[in-house]
Order: sequence, then C-alpha cells, then structure tokens
Amino acid sequence: MKQAILYGAGDLRVEEHSLDSGCLKPNELYVSTEVTALSTGTDLANYLGKSTEIPGAPDYPRPVGYSNVGIVSRVGTQVRHLHQGQRVFSLKPHQSAYIAQADELLVPVPDAVSSGQASLAYLTQLGLAALRQAHYCVGEDVAVVGLGVIGLCAIALARALGARVVAVANSRNRADLALRIGADAAFVPGDGDSCERLQDLIDVVILTANSWDAYRVAVDIARPYGRLSVLGFPGRGQASPCFNPFDPRWFYRKSLAIIGAGLIPRLECEPAVLRFNLRRNLESVLALMASGALQTEPIISHRLPAGQMKLAYELAARHDKALTGAVFDWRGIV
Repeated sequence: MKQAILYGAGDLRVEEHSLDSGCLKPNELYVSTEVTALSTGTDLANYLGKSTEIPGAPDYPRPVGYSNVGIVSRVGTQVRHLHQGQRVFSLKPHQSAYIAQADELLVPVPDAVSSGQASLAYLTQLGLAALRQAHYCVGEDVAVVGLGVIGLCAIALARALGARVVAVANSRNRADLALRIGADAAFVPGDGDSCERLQDLIDVVILTANSWDAYRVAVDIARPYGRLSVLGFPGRGQASPCFNPFDPRWFYRKSLAIIGAGLIPRLECEPAVLRFNLRRNLESVLALMASGALQTEPIISHRLPAGQMKLAYELAARHDKALTGAVFDWRGIV
C-alpha cells in the first residue's frame, strides 16, 4: 500500500507502507482507493508547516488528506450494510488502500455521482454545516467570502438550496468560475470592484478566507440581524488588525451573530438524538449531487496521478489562482 506522508514543511513523500489484507476480521472491510481530494485549507496549512495552528492536530511526520473515495474490495463475514464493488466516501488520508471497521464513517456513493465529484463531498458539506448553523431559510441572500475549493463548493451548494448567492473573490478567474457554478453576482474588491452596494444587504455570510480584510468585508455586507458563519481562521498568519473585530457598528448597531461552523458532530446516533451529524450531512450532499441539483465537477481544475500530488500542493503554496480543486488518482497503484 502506498501512502502520502508529510515529514515537515514542503517535505511530502508517497511511500510504501505495509497493509496486511490477507485475513480480514469479521467486522472489517478492505477498500481500494480510487481518488482523493486536496483541501487548500487544512491540507495546505499542513504542507506549509502550520500543522499545529489547529488545536489537537498531530505533529510531523503525519499522513495528509481526508477526502477519500474507494471501492469495497472485500468484506468480513459480519458486514451487512456494505458490499463488494460498492463505492464509499471516507475521511481516510491520501493512500492507495485501507482496512476499516464496519462501524467507521463509510458513506455509500450513488451510482450517478462521479468519484471525482464525490471526493469533494466533505469540503461541500462544510458549506452545508455553515448554512445549517446559521439557520438558513430558503430564498435568503447568501454571500461567500473567499473562493478556495471550500468557498466554491459552498456557492454551488447554496444555489442548489435555493439561495440567491453572491461571491467575493480575490481573483477574476475565481469570480468567473463562481458565476459558472451558480453565483448571481461576483466581486473582486482588489480588482476595481466595490462591495459597497452590498453593504447591509446579505442575510447569511459564509467566511472561508482567513485575512482580516476578508473578515471586514463579511461584517460590512451582512444586513442588520444577519449571521456570519465562519469556516476560515480569521487573522491566520497575520498580525492583530488595525480595527476592532467586534466594533459596535457591527455587533451593536447591526446586532450580527457570529457563528463558528467548521466542526461538525461525528456522533453516530439516530436522527431523533441529533438530526444532522457528519454522516447525514455527507448523505445529503451526495444525494444533491446524484439529483443533478449540485454540480461541483467544474471546480476540479487539476486531476493528477497520485504520485504527482506534490505538484498540486506546490501550486496551492504559490497561491496559483488557476488551481481551484485538485483530485489525485490512485487507480492502478497497489
């Protein structure tokens, strides 16, 4: 089995690791990976040597990746809910195969959904979680500030859920892509566009960018009693801002609600206990993809053999705007 291991900043290696698949236990499955997806947020931060900025994150060396689509190759004698030949999404790292327990998070992928699109399911459900946390109502105006892969997926999702969607980007090609996947309008403030016409107009703002400038745009465009759903890390890698992030003009005059939305409960339970956990969010996203209402395929700009994944990481590290989404193909790699 081959796996991507990060030994330190920029030191990414795809190397051989042992995986004893000769004798599965009754409650185990053997899964052969088809594709994995790159997160230009967490994965990139790890690659840049910023692993420990997320509380509880492991130090180096460490596996990377958490968006894996594979085919169930073999199942143990007690596995009933999954079968040989079935595709599943999991949070497993970039690796060519794995053995999982039957009760792990393995979500069936509908036949109508390509493996590439399915690999974006977790990154897309972050936008779903952000909308759920903000109590989004169908027909509300939603703005997404920051158009990395998560922001772009959030735009496609919000559109599929009936929102009027505005995109705020830091590059023209990202703004153009946002329009192609369903945004009603797109702005590039640093490219001569102004967001002033949006001031006080947006019901729900999803913030995926980390900069204080992006934060300021987000609180400016939110309407009175609006909600700011934060998926990014405001101020990450920056000095303290030259303004008060909780200025009374935003949090007194407009009475904004600011909501942290990046951590979704992974508790396995009945819907009566917790209506939407991570599994059910993923199922919802995959069902929308299968229906055709949610199209994230255009977001994938780079499809690379797994052995060449470092090329995508380097493009992301250079903030190359041509890279929007990247998937790595493990088929044929033992």
